[in-house]
Amino acid sequence: MVDLDTHEIINAASGKIKADIILSGGEVVNVYTRELIKADVVITKGRIVHVGLLSIDFEDTETEVIDVSGSIICPGLIESHIHIESSMLTLTEFAKAVIPHGTTTVVIDPHELVNITGKKGLELLISEASKSPITFLIELPSCVPSLPGFETSGAVLSAEEISELIKQKEIFALAEMMNYPGVINGFGDVVNKINSAKEAGKMIEGHAPLLSGKELQTYIAAGISSDHEATSVDEALEKLRLGMKLQLREGSFAKDLQNILSKLDLNKIDSRHLLIASDDRNPIDLFEKGHLDYSYKKMINLDIKPIEALQMMTINTATHLGLQNQIGGIAPGKKADIVVVNNLYDFDISLVISNGKIIFRNGELIIPVERAEYPSFIFNTLANLETPSFDDLVIKSDKEKVVVRVIGIQENSLITEKIQHTVNVKDGVLLPDIEKDILPVFVVNRHTKEKKVGKGFVKGLGLKNSAIASTVAHDSHQLICTGTDYNLILAAIKQLKESQGGQVIVTPEKTTLLQLDFAGIMSSLPLKEVVGQFKILTKSLDELKPSISEPFMALAFIALPVIPHLKITDHGLIDVDNLQIINPIISE
Repeated sequence: MVDLDTHEIINAASGKIKADIILSGGEVVNVYTRELIKADVVITKGRIVHVGLLSIDFEDTETEVIDVSGSIICPGLIESHIHIESSMLTLTEFAKAVIPHGTTTVVIDPHELVNITGKKGLELLISEASKSPITFLIELPSCVPSLPGFETSGAVLSAEEISELIKQKEIFALAEMMNYPGVINGFGDVVNKINSAKEAGKMIEGHAPLLSGKELQTYIAAGISSDHEATSVDEALEKLRLGMKLQLREGSFAKDLQNILSKLDLNKIDSRHLLIASDDRNPIDLFEKGHLDYSYKKMINLDIKPIEALQMMTINTATHLGLQNQIGGIAPGKKADIVVVNNLYDFDISLVISNGKIIFRNGELIIPVERAEYPSFIFNTLANLETPSFDDLVIKSDKEKVVVRVIGIQENSLITEKIQHTVNVKDGVLLPDIEKDILPVFVVNRHTKEKKVGKGFVKGLGLKNSAIASTVAHDSHQLICTGTDYNLILAAIKQLKESQGGQVIVTPEKTTLLQLDFAGIMSSLPLKEVVGQFKILTKSLDELKPSISEPFMALAFIALPVIPHLKITDHGLIDVDNLQIINPIISE
């Protein structure tokens, strides 16, 4: 967007400088007053300069007048929190995926890429974002790794490095402070990171799953402004009442929006502090279901008033970000980020304007989005992985039966249960209990030459005669694998080593691979090719008839040691509640 000085803005708003685009004949969603108003929208040099019925004063022969009669003119949609890495797409391909769905601004936390590649990956992302037709607000990852001492990451961002990086104009905020125990207990490096953000005048985003009472208030008092981890209406209300901005999450696996909004009385509760976040969204969902427009339609089905729903993904988010004078609404002086839809119920999008330029019209991207060139380091992130042997992998005991701790996966939730189960031992090796859905799970270090394998058991996947493995394992993205047979698991690990990362399903009959060559978590291929490969993987997964909707996503999140209650990293089984590495065997 061309930055206009005050004289230019005045001349444009008074009609002395003629318009580039006029949207004529539609109704405008006014997110400031929650009204639909009959008005034209005048766009000059990337800005909205007039909203009303006098648009003829702004026309000349060069003005493109677009008749949108019978349509609704909405502000561009703002994603309040997402990790684009979970889309498995590069930033450029992610933009191409979300533009048709009306997204014009995206707040991203690249802590997954940075956990693997460090500052080099961050710089690569900043460079790519600068060329995008939509706006990416890049936050600086606060926790690389997410929980120091409990996992091996590919990189470390120290408090000292963060104090320098946060000052960069390309960095919008300090990303979610996942190390909430470090905040609550006043750990020095965590406090220094928070202070660096405050000194740089940057906001601090939150991550506070199940925090309540004095601990939650301590976390908020430290200066943390938001949270996207609320999973119940009681948790949501407590956080809202303490001044937090609540990002209602609707991802591919974690789905909290309906659970909270269906029980939150918006006739009593002020919805200005509610935002919408995707957090993590896979490529098929983006391609087939949509982005924020999908969340919007879900809200309409919950009987949320249309304009109130739009406020949650426009002006509410802009206000939280401190950008309400630039984006989030259709008013004079604002950036011309606009979406035109047929009505507020079907929300079929016919036109998307970003920074005053038409980028999507009648089903087609208008501005070509050029493929980026990437450096070689991004494609060689499994070079250090030492393939484990059978003996490296298994858990051993000289007893006939042992009681083990089991990570209990729950549908559509990142919070895991602590379960105990008795498993049999054969030839000194702990066996899976396939009938009871108790499977061995391992996290293998891929970032350093040190051979490290975290070992445990998991329940909730429902796999039969198969193994699955992935180098998508939040947030350090080690190699995580599980299955019904140790030899199948070893074959899956070897396949990912050879392919430089991805997701794989191995059965006695076949191997199905989704290669993720970009840091082992994303693909350098175009959107449609990634979706095609992901569909093949999903079809093979469906043939296994798993008991959970997103086995790979669920597997990825049990490696994240900052969400209760039981998780696993290459260091071992993690009791998140007590911050301890614990033995998977309880008693022999």
